[in-house]
Amino acid sequence: MSRDSALRRTLDAIAHLGDPQPPWTDLLQGVQEVIGGDSATFIVLENGDELLSFQQVNVSAAAEREYAQHFCAHDILIPPTLGAPPGSWFDTHELFSSTFLSRNVYYADFMCRHNARQMLAYIVDQGPQRRGGLTVQRNTATAAHQMLDGTRVRRLTHTLQQGLARRDARARQWFGDAESAFTAFDEAIFLVTSAGTVLHASAKAQAFFGTHRALRLRGQRLWHPCAQTQQALAAGLALAAQSHQQVRLRIPARSAGQAHIELELTRAASQLSLGNEALVLARIRLDRSLRSIPSIDSLCSTFGITPAEARVLTALVAGQSSKQHAGLQGVSVHTVRSQVTSLMTKMACTRQVDLVRKALLAP
Repeated sequence: MSRDSALRRTLDAIAHLGDPQPPWTDLLQGVQEVIGGDSATFIVLENGDELLSFQQVNVSAAAEREYAQHFCAHDILIPPTLGAPPGSWFDTHELFSSTFLSRNVYYADFMCRHNARQMLAYIVDQGPQRRGGLTVQRNTATAAHQMLDGTRVRRLTHTLQQGLARRDARARQWFGDAESAFTAFDEAIFLVTSAGTVLHASAKAQAFFGTHRALRLRGQRLWHPCAQTQQALAAGLALAAQSHQQVRLRIPARSAGQAHIELELTRAASQLSLGNEALVLARIRLDRSLRSIPSIDSLCSTFGITPAEARVLTALVAGQSSKQHAGLQGVSVHTVRSQVTSLMTKMACTRQVDLVRKALLAP
């Protein structure tokens, strides 16, 4: 395919970045062909260097796995691109000397081994919580300054910046409309990464994080003082991001004067994400009428059940399904269903609703 036809196809992909299913792969492949590379990647990072997503064209599964597991932390392009405005190009051939590259572990042990002796990186997004970039890899390192300044590439990057700006405007409009709808019901929403960093929060959510003693933000990341609750929150975000099922988490109040929190987590619409990153839309519901769930020890002593069974019982009270609880705890759904059967026997119940009722009435 000629570079002119590749440019036309790439410009068409840019025009559809605001679609419900944005063609990020077509964009990535088109940029690779226009630039003249052997492979391309779209990387989204959180808090500087924590990998959120890795999307690729013509990159081996082994290279992707090695990058995610180890080499992302040593990526030589991350430090010099930090803080660079969207639309900037970076070239490893110009950034680093041959002496530096020959002695650098990332270049010698990762890039060269996977046929990427030169990387040309284009900054797509540079926000306070996350940043994203398109990178074209070449097996042979050659001067690229003239090509990047050429008419074809300048047209591509100018159109891409316009397309990303339109996409961001539509995403903000989408979130604004959702915020208005939920605010009308006196509820708060926020958009969060699978790692727990809040990207956007409605006004009510911001007020909630500013006043609530239990669930709050630390450096824009969700935090709860109870380690067990923090682990359940992390697992719930991961489960919601990886699947399209709704996850419900009930976070007990830290004091008698506070409301219990119920979080409803679901995977956010694709047009809100950069590339193939999985974002989560969270809904905060407060309920001052709910009774606190008895502690694990209390449930064990009251009903003669095991701690694992008590955790299943509290999950049922919180509205979680057996499948959701299994995913949060990292166990088989068959194990959880067996524990539910055991609970019914020990607590003399024939329905799950009876289990919940007895748990709520327990001392």
